[in-house]
Amino acid sequence: MISGEIEKWVVAAFIFGAVAVAMIGAAWAQWLEHKRRSQAMDVIKAAIEAGREPPAIVYEQIKKAGQSKPPWGEVVVFTGIGFGFWVAYANAAPDDKVQYLVVAATMTATALGCLALAIMRPDGGGKDDESA
Repeated sequence: MISGEIEKWVVAAFIFGAVAVAMIGAAWAQWLEHKRRSQAMDVIKAAIEAGREPPAIVYEQIKKAGQSKPPWGEVVVFTGIGFGFWVAYANAAPDDKVQYLVVAATMTATALGCLALAIMRPDGGGKDDESA
């Protein structure tokens, strides 16, 4: 009985750790993006104070930084999590199947939503649309 209880805590700790690492990674990426934009703004300020026109590439970097990226990473993550819960649902005891079914269906729906967003690119398209 104790080993079963410990196993549940280990699984919960693993899931918590994975979520924490993902959140820290997302925060780090956002902080790096903020620093990149701040440096670009510093270059623009320095050029204006010197009486020169800032390089066009700096404006392009700021414009590119503001664009959303298609959520392909989220598609992969939610598909993997959903697949894992479908396997767990198939192998679960009859009394435990409902919980696995709910999570598996939710993760699958989320993966499909992210896939639709990645394919349709609601942010107005990419480089191909600009050249047309």
